[in-house]
Amino acid sequence: MNTDHVYLKNFLQVRLVSDFEKAKTYYQDVLGFKVDGWGHAERGNHLGFILQQAKKPEDVRPNPKPTGTNWEKLTTGWDSYFYSNFDGVGQLYDEFKSNGAIFAFEPQVETMGNRQWKNFAVKDLDGYVMVFGGSD
Repeated sequence: MNTDHVYLKNFLQVRLVSDFEKAKTYYQDVLGFKVDGWGHAERGNHLGFILQQAKKPEDVRPNPKPTGTNWEKLTTGWDSYFYSNFDGVGQLYDEFKSNGAIFAFEPQVETMGNRQWKNFAVKDLDGYVMVFGGSD
């Protein structure tokens, strides 16, 4: 069966959280997502999560730090990576900082090929790390 014609509208990662109500508030008030009563947390047309209450605290499991030569310099695991442009990354950082976000790491600029990339990362209340990056 050829599925090349299937239209996929969006991608929503499911996140188990330790406190559903607190998670909804953080994603909405600090990270700027629109969050409904079902836990659909969306920002823009292509960025989102479905927040679900974990049955037990140990069910909440952000990714650990990776290993391997390309990833040794990382200080934390990443759970999501979002692309923007260079200036957009700076604007998001300023917005999140003014809203009281928890940062896994502050903006970093590095050269990759002939482009400059800027990345920073925020954590949610359960330690999930969201990295925002973009190039000039």
